[in-house]
Amino acid sequence: MGTKRFMMSSNDDTTEKKTDGVSKENKSVTIKKNGDGAKDQKAMAIKPKKKVTIGWVMGMIILILIAISFVLAPAIEALVGRNQSNEIVFGQYGKDNIKYTSNNYFYDQVQSYASQYKTTDGNSTQTLYQIWKSAYDSTVIFTAVNQMAKKLNIIAADEVVNRAIINSGSYNKDGKFDVDTFQKASAETKASIDRSIRRAVPYQIVVDDIGSVLSSEAEADYVSAMSADNRTFRYVSLDASLYPDQKASEYALMNKQLFYSMDLSVISVETEEEATTLASAIASGEKTFEAAATESSKDSYAEAEGKVGNIFYYGLLPNIKDAEKATQFLTAKSGDVIGPVESNSGWALYRLNSDPEEADYTNPATLSSVKAYLAYNDEAIISDYLSSLADQFAADAANGFDEAAEKANLTVNEVGATPLNISSSQYLNSFTNTDAKGLLASVATDEATGKLLFSEPVGSIVKPIKNGSAYLVVKVETETQDEGMSNYVKMFYNYLSSSQNQQDLAQAVFASDNFKDNFLTTFLNVIIGNSSN
Repeated sequence: MGTKRFMMSSNDDTTEKKTDGVSKENKSVTIKKNGDGAKDQKAMAIKPKKKVTIGWVMGMIILILIAISFVLAPAIEALVGRNQSNEIVFGQYGKDNIKYTSNNYFYDQVQSYASQYKTTDGNSTQTLYQIWKSAYDSTVIFTAVNQMAKKLNIIAADEVVNRAIINSGSYNKDGKFDVDTFQKASAETKASIDRSIRRAVPYQIVVDDIGSVLSSEAEADYVSAMSADNRTFRYVSLDASLYPDQKASEYALMNKQLFYSMDLSVISVETEEEATTLASAIASGEKTFEAAATESSKDSYAEAEGKVGNIFYYGLLPNIKDAEKATQFLTAKSGDVIGPVESNSGWALYRLNSDPEEADYTNPATLSSVKAYLAYNDEAIISDYLSSLADQFAADAANGFDEAAEKANLTVNEVGATPLNISSSQYLNSFTNTDAKGLLASVATDEATGKLLFSEPVGSIVKPIKNGSAYLVVKVETETQDEGMSNYVKMFYNYLSSSQNQQDLAQAVFASDNFKDNFLTTFLNVIIGNSSN
């Protein structure tokens, strides 16, 4: 696909046509400056002079006042001084650090997002994370876009900035710019507003360029036609629950340890030292296990005094870093406290609330758990069986889908009218919205599967589709035309395309090799570290 170029000069027509196809794959965003050799810099278009009126004269006076005040403001600020916080570097884009320091863009973004969380607990880790991460992401995009603007010599011309200040509403009274309000504003306030608007102008020019590019009629027609072509489907799922009980029982008998069950309580902490201290306090009777869990545990079981409930041994294994040390649970007795045990995210103490118990290999609940274990941990054992079962069902379904489903005691899932949408384009409906069960939606984004579903004849049975450890057998039910959706897409295509262009830009920024991200480490070490001191 050709490179899409977004261009804007002082005489650009922002209704430039976008002619590349609907696919968003391999899209690159390039900003190209047009100009006449004599000009190195680019600014917003200035309209031709109008007839001189009293209003025009007043406007010029206002602009002159703004210009004069911002010539004086830096000198005043230099004399008064300004509190500077230490720089905190969270990442890098190109050669520019993504840093937080007094009154820079990152700083302003943090203040802005913090004001949105006034009604929440501003000291909670989750709230702090949301504020800082949102501000950080905005700053990364702002930095990247400004680098584009700098390469193209896009500047914030004084006249553009002054007009933007007037239009910003910062000095409004009764809905319009007020000279008296402006003159009474402090030099610091004026400098702050000027700084904020001046640094935003180049960024806004680039973003507006990207958002203002229109799509060609041919592209809009093509996509709207795609949205009109729909198919409906019906399908069944053949999963691990259909694996024979006898075979599941045989597997469990050969792997008895995995299916021992025990009632457990747990305390999760960050360090071995914490776990050892708690273990000593529990052993000496200084604290009960329940009290220690409620006061110190970092997991969701703390609210239940650490009680996990009855689990199989195989369910315990993923929580223990050294699987060999997990065998001690099989020989422990009710009431025993085991640990400290290293987990994948810290350290833990466990208490058995019952003796480990061997499974009843004829119990339906146990057999169901064995099948679930096989589906997620030993898929190869059941795959051949389910594949053969799916092939047999597909053959039977050719003579009657509902009859075959009823005979096999399978639930038929209905899927509403859906267009081909392999890449989950926002312009088109998708299985995410039409497949209530969600099983077909989970595989339809695969290119081969998507093409198969929309190339088989109406009324045919599609060959079994693998979905994890299960298999789906699908019938192509009908083919329909959704003119309403087609008209909607065509009507709003330019808006959708503009939004997509800006999303593509943001995604390209975060996926770029120029982006070095160290947000989480810095946030935990500096922001959370400071807030806890």
